[in-house]
Amino acid sequence: MKLSDSSHNYDLVVVGGGPAGISCALECHENALDVVVLEREKRVGGQLPQIPSPVYNFAAGFFENGEQMRDQMEKVAQMFLTDRVKTGCEVLSVNLSKKEVVTSQGTYTGKTILLSTGYRVRRLEMAIPDEYAGDVLYRSGIHREELKGKEVVIIGSGDSAVFTALDLAEYCSHITVLARSNMFKARPDIVARMHDSKIIEVHTNSVVTSLRGNGKLESVIVSNESTEFEVKCSKVIAKLGYLPNTELFSEQLESSRGHIIVNPQFATSIDGVFAAGDIAQPGYDRVAFAVGSGVMAARSIRVVLGQTP
Repeated sequence: MKLSDSSHNYDLVVVGGGPAGISCALECHENALDVVVLEREKRVGGQLPQIPSPVYNFAAGFFENGEQMRDQMEKVAQMFLTDRVKTGCEVLSVNLSKKEVVTSQGTYTGKTILLSTGYRVRRLEMAIPDEYAGDVLYRSGIHREELKGKEVVIIGSGDSAVFTALDLAEYCSHITVLARSNMFKARPDIVARMHDSKIIEVHTNSVVTSLRGNGKLESVIVSNESTEFEVKCSKVIAKLGYLPNTELFSEQLESSRGHIIVNPQFATSIDGVFAAGDIAQPGYDRVAFAVGSGVMAARSIRVVLGQTP
């Protein structure tokens, strides 16, 4: 593996290759800035593959699901950014005052830094016995065929949980959706579709307290206010939202619950350091916002580096 040239000082180091990071890198590269993108995973795209359903709210085009959107974004990145995107590059430490990022592929320094590390899946807080480890899922798209004809429990109340239920209704024999609160946070239109489904059963104020089975998952015990009941299932799919990937640097910046505070130019509390996408606060967890915030951050970066947008 070729390590980075630690003596090279980039105009911009982008930490995270999701929609925000790639959009910023493309804009800066188009304006002749020396850019490098550091992405931990083998492919760019961030959480896009987690979107199981059609994407209607992105004005640039229609996509059957997030994976198709990721594929298209990856093609653009490969075409224009070429070897400036370092995949499989795990960030080990970040020194924002020095604009220095230490990774598994070497140390990268820049005149500016964009933090666009995105979200990760929030996992169940309850202990999962080893015998059921393979029966608790956080992604459903890659398991559709495996779930065909099965009874499934989905935990969550947001868009991701409801979209997953609607997506799997074509495959599963029965779906039980459990929401901890007394109402769903998801969009009203998709909640209505969920309630209309004959395959999907919904319980609010409900929490899974234990898993049961003999060598494999057979049911879950659910606590619902003052009662308890058992739900038969072969898989549990947890859709509990996301957590910001900011542990490596959030204490170096002004932050709120792990999100990085930015101004309207997407600048952080450290000169020359910007944040975009899901981790930026204020923000909005939509792909369109991630793309737009990446481009706006690029505009600000160009100004800092002496260009006139």
